[in-house]
Amino acid sequence: MVPPQDPHPERQLYRDADGRYCARLGGYQFSSVFQPLFYRSGGVFGYEALLRVRTQDGQTPPPDAFLSGLTPELALEADQLARLIHIRNFAQSGQSGCLSLNLLAQTAVVDNHGRSHLPLLQGLLDSLELDSAGVIFELPEYEVEHHGQPLINSLRLTAEAGFGLSVDDFGAVAARHGKVKSLCPDLIKIDRSLLLDYMSGERHRLPVLLELGWQIGCRMAVEGIESREQHLAMQELGVELYQGFYLGKPAELPVTCQL
Repeated sequence: MVPPQDPHPERQLYRDADGRYCARLGGYQFSSVFQPLFYRSGGVFGYEALLRVRTQDGQTPPPDAFLSGLTPELALEADQLARLIHIRNFAQSGQSGCLSLNLLAQTAVVDNHGRSHLPLLQGLLDSLELDSAGVIFELPEYEVEHHGQPLINSLRLTAEAGFGLSVDDFGAVAARHGKVKSLCPDLIKIDRSLLLDYMSGERHRLPVLLELGWQIGCRMAVEGIESREQHLAMQELGVELYQGFYLGKPAELPVTCQL
């Protein structure tokens, strides 16, 4: 699978037969699914929007692999298209709670440190009667810690514009977490590998990282929960937010009104 490299591929926004927004970029089709994130009490905190990519011959390449194969300019275009359909599909669903949007580090830097897309995004949210405070941009910890200052500056501009910030895959790689501490995101998601280590008997690292997040002042979530046993173990640690196939799989949201 070779991603499109045409500098000006065909770009199209359209609705499917059920009224959900999709997009085309060159010969590739984009659609949205959403995975819920739950409070300890069982209520829904919000939804993480996930991109699905389909080729003309029906293949479904992993989004990360697809996007990483694009030029920075095309990745920016694909990233913006994905956000557009995610936001519109979420608004049409009438669901309450936050909307979490994955953001590519390279596109955040290419996009003039956030200065060009944020006003457009705010205008879209206003037109759909969505509050920017309920929209969270999510990046992996590796990107936050290993990219340079331009990315941190871009993320701070995003926060200053009223959007939330989330750090994903926290603890997946060895790091001092210095940039995460200075960024002080609204939400930190503990990587699933620490959950698995904890369930296998390594009981030190996960509680330490939870405590670090609480000291920073972040809400803490554990992702990748796939069993009742894992869910109960994380509840015993006092984790506030939970995500995983045991609780809710990625799925399309209903269309309650067309916007």
